[in-house]
Amino acid sequence: MAQTILFRDDMYDGQLARTLSNAYSGLADLGEAFAAAHAVKHAEPSAWYSAWHAMAEHTEGLAERIADPVGRASARLRASEYHRQSYFFLRHDIADPRLQNGFRAHVENFAAALPHLGVHAERLAIPYEGLTLKAYLFAPDDSGAARPTILFPAGYDSSAEDGWAYARPALERGYNVVSFEGPGQGASLYTDGLFFRPDFEAVLTPVVDAVIARPDVDPAAVVLVGRSFAGYLAPRGAAYEHRLAALVCDPAQPDMAQHLPQGLLGAVAVPAATVISALSGNQREFFGARMAAHGIHSISDYFDALREFTMLPEAGQITCPTLIVECEDDFAGGGGQLLADALTAPHELVHLTAADGAAGHCAGLGQRVWDGVVYDWLHRAVVPADR
Repeated sequence: MAQTILFRDDMYDGQLARTLSNAYSGLADLGEAFAAAHAVKHAEPSAWYSAWHAMAEHTEGLAERIADPVGRASARLRASEYHRQSYFFLRHDIADPRLQNGFRAHVENFAAALPHLGVHAERLAIPYEGLTLKAYLFAPDDSGAARPTILFPAGYDSSAEDGWAYARPALERGYNVVSFEGPGQGASLYTDGLFFRPDFEAVLTPVVDAVIARPDVDPAAVVLVGRSFAGYLAPRGAAYEHRLAALVCDPAQPDMAQHLPQGLLGAVAVPAATVISALSGNQREFFGARMAAHGIHSISDYFDALREFTMLPEAGQITCPTLIVECEDDFAGGGGQLLADALTAPHELVHLTAADGAAGHCAGLGQRVWDGVVYDWLHRAVVPADR
């Protein structure tokens, strides 16, 4: 099992682990992250917000005083992450000014760092049903050479900016990276009021259209990588989008209702969860944040919505080679074999464990372990970035 870092509450400890793992990509400093975490005297939303907001403001102050542009960009990147972390447990109320201001600061600090990341970086606006979806394209350099390109959709609670955490390892291997948001994520949710939809192909296809039209993208080498909730979104999109060279899911979540109780337990699940969420602020936030992203207002409706998020009937339509990663003690895991059994395309299921250093959600602190497995698979089986 993933070991406790600081908090007995798994949700809070998991979020700390997330920020600590983001230090790999310069989005956090371990000393700052632990200082903010130790300032959380009680694992509850307001205390969490206050501690991380204070650290974000402190790091913004550092950026204002640093003359070195690289150091200033580093501080802005870290401030962006700390702002994102500050509002994490406030997401049940999209109108909460702490969330709205925190998200705005998250985006603005990232934008300030963007010109000094040491790579080619640009913001994209993907046309989508009369609006636009926010995305960033990162390339190893400014040469404009056509390269294999990895698409990273955001997850249940992440943003296009947050995708930088995954970009650096891909850039080091010669890939472009496109990090993007769809309905229910980032600005699409907090600014435009768009909610999750189960038919993610309607989101993915406009993204692929825009990406393969670029001269710096090799249209025959576009890879889709879905992590966290994108472990549902990515395979669903890939079932309809056949211009992909490869698909990676971690963890695969082909049926979001898989973990809902059935039978007699199912009959009492909704009233039980409703009572528990009324008594526990943490459980209220757990369900509330997810309901807000779906645009619904009751646990009963939320459970019904989850039943619409299944792509198992479409799994046989996926045509590209697929890698499924299952990490020990991932609270969202358990669907890897379910997807593997439904696939007709070439596929591989890999298990990462605590002994590997990669236990927890999306490999937890073992991000370099994860990179080694996934990019080796891509290099050997699919699209060598140095071809």
